[in-house]
Amino acid sequence: MREMLDRLVDLQRTDEKLVAFQGEEMKIPQEIETAEKKIYQIKGQMEEIDLELSRLSDQISELDRQLEEVKESTRRFQSRLLIVKTQREYQAVQREGESARKKRGDLEAEVKELRSDRSSVEESRKDIEKVLEEEKANLDRVKKNGKKRLNTIKKQREELEKTRMVESGLIDPDLLTRYQKVFNRYHGQGVVKLVKGVCYGCFMMVPPQLFNQVLAQSSIHQCPNCGRIIYADES
Repeated sequence: MREMLDRLVDLQRTDEKLVAFQGEEMKIPQEIETAEKKIYQIKGQMEEIDLELSRLSDQISELDRQLEEVKESTRRFQSRLLIVKTQREYQAVQREGESARKKRGDLEAEVKELRSDRSSVEESRKDIEKVLEEEKANLDRVKKNGKKRLNTIKKQREELEKTRMVESGLIDPDLLTRYQKVFNRYHGQGVVKLVKGVCYGCFMMVPPQLFNQVLAQSSIHQCPNCGRIIYADES
């Protein structure tokens, strides 16, 4: 019976490696997806920046148009100063000119501020473009490394599956079925150690009588708490 338990333990170790490989295989597409999400988020940020740049450019264009109108008005006022006939007309044109100059100054200041804002946003866009290129390069590396890892895992898994086939063939079919049910229930742990009466699957104490029976190795036992197959390890 001890020999059969040893075979079960060997099978358990092989299955643990296979489960680990499955987990590794699942991680690779997740890593690729994470890298792709980063790129998607960065592109979203760039779209928002492009909208902001478009908005600022439209505002600047509109203010430039208003500035041209004010400049044209200023030129007209200057021309009118040459033809006014009375002091009252002269003062009225002067007031209009002062108002136009003030408006021009305000518009020029606003345009200057908007151009500064646009330059800052353009610099931010350049920084994000750099990050985007880095993330694209990272995605390529993740895909390339993932492909290599998958090929390596595939070869190792195929070898382990051959080993498992041999190991499982050496185990009593009924016992193998019992093991497989427990293994599936606990996602990769069908056989565990029993140390000083403690099941290393659920970490609960088993009854003393059962503990002694496991030590005797006269038959296969399962933990009454979790159902895992247990074997003595008193080393």
